[in-house]
Amino acid sequence: MSSPQSSEEALAAQPLDSTDERTLRLIRTHLERVDPVPVDLTERVKFAMSVASLEAEIAHLMSDSASVGATRTTEYDRVSTVTFESEGLSIMVSLEPVKGGSTLIRGWVTSPGADVELREHSRSQEVTADEDGRFVFDRVARGTVHLVIRRNDEPGTRPVITPGIEI
Repeated sequence: MSSPQSSEEALAAQPLDSTDERTLRLIRTHLERVDPVPVDLTERVKFAMSVASLEAEIAHLMSDSASVGATRTTEYDRVSTVTFESEGLSIMVSLEPVKGGSTLIRGWVTSPGADVELREHSRSQEVTADEDGRFVFDRVARGTVHLVIRRNDEPGTRPVITPGIEI
């Protein structure tokens, strides 16, 4: 035996009509005005999903070349060197603008022979660091990138992922 539906339940079971659609549009407009979606939300979600799917360790930003002696100004300098550190691993990258608006990324990792993946907005590239830990990515497009480092000198260790770098 079923219990009788309340008037709210009966109303909720009805298909949406023009009044419902107008009300939902008004709510959307109001929320977009008072609590807009953060512009970097998509990148933050992708980063969080990458970390979760990799079960990775996150490297922490240690320093950048623009922070030394920085003063408040309206002029913005692009960082040219960034250093990250995690448990047992350090990564340093230098960013060099090249013709055509792209960037050359030269890096060094304390794990020689590590696989280094560069994740861009719509693609990824992978290189293997040489015996001194050096690696290079040519013609990286402007935008946010992450590095994922997989160590080959200690099999079974979790990959390390850096926070986003704005190129």
